[in-house]
Amino acid sequence: MSRLIFLLFLVVFFQGYAEEKLLTPYEKKFFNLFSENDVYAHLFVDRYYTAGTLLSFTSKEYDFSDKWLRYLSYKYDDEKLSRYDIALRQDLYTPVSRSPIVDFSDHPYAGFLSLDFMLSNRRANSIENIKVQVGVVGPASLAQQTQDIIHKLTHNPFFYGWDTQIKNEFILNFHYEYIFKYDLLNTSYFDIDILPAFKVALGNANTFAGGGGRIRFGYNLHSDFGVDKINTSYMGSKPFNDKFSCYVFGGVLGTYVARDIFIQGNSFGTPRELVLEHFLYDAELGFAILYKGFRFSYVFTHQSKQFSAQQGSHDIGSILFNFAF
Repeated sequence: MSRLIFLLFLVVFFQGYAEEKLLTPYEKKFFNLFSENDVYAHLFVDRYYTAGTLLSFTSKEYDFSDKWLRYLSYKYDDEKLSRYDIALRQDLYTPVSRSPIVDFSDHPYAGFLSLDFMLSNRRANSIENIKVQVGVVGPASLAQQTQDIIHKLTHNPFFYGWDTQIKNEFILNFHYEYIFKYDLLNTSYFDIDILPAFKVALGNANTFAGGGGRIRFGYNLHSDFGVDKINTSYMGSKPFNDKFSCYVFGGVLGTYVARDIFIQGNSFGTPRELVLEHFLYDAELGFAILYKGFRFSYVFTHQSKQFSAQQGSHDIGSILFNFAF
């Protein structure tokens, strides 16, 4: 009798384990709105990476196991589900001073306008993000016009040095990120997990390599691999089920930066005289609420100095909405 009970236990245990590992495609698509701004972290602050906006469409999940797209993955023969994302993005960079007399030891004026194409491959306990950015920096990015409109609508003072921004340049950048998931505590009402990650970028806008992780505390941590962000820390993932989930999290990402066009200036011509800080870190705190494909999140990110003459570190806030349909 005891042997029979033991065998039944093994059947139930391994069946539960298999079900936990089973990947179910999420059939909903997403419309996504991201906004990053230093004013979300500190009122009346406009400096350095001061704002980023991203609008995107995310497809449903597909099984590409018998398609050539399966080869666009580090482990192309593993069981996985894939989705693609198309985004329109704009970033704004300014110095500390708004004066028309520009201090060339301060952060350059710069803007970035791009189309981002991303493929995400979700496995049972990890996600892989592959992104290509095609865009432009300089006046063609329309960064000055965007900032002027926003400051006029919000009755904030203008920046008067945009005529010194970095020149027009075509941008092609590649990004790769891999996030792992390890459960530390998994109960009916409270979970804890960690999300170690590494990422690399190569291109004429940014070239870097980094790694770090997040730790999350909350209810049902099996609906995403952490929140997305625009220009800080991780790309994360979209939700992949309809279950209610809520959590708080903290994270750190360390990077070695070899190239940053927004500080060093254009790839050709006279370089800026700023000295790039090569070893950087981002530290973050945030929360997220998910239900039936909808997700709202806020993240506070503390960024280390990015160039030697910078007046201390910089903080920025991120607000994220995902709408499933």
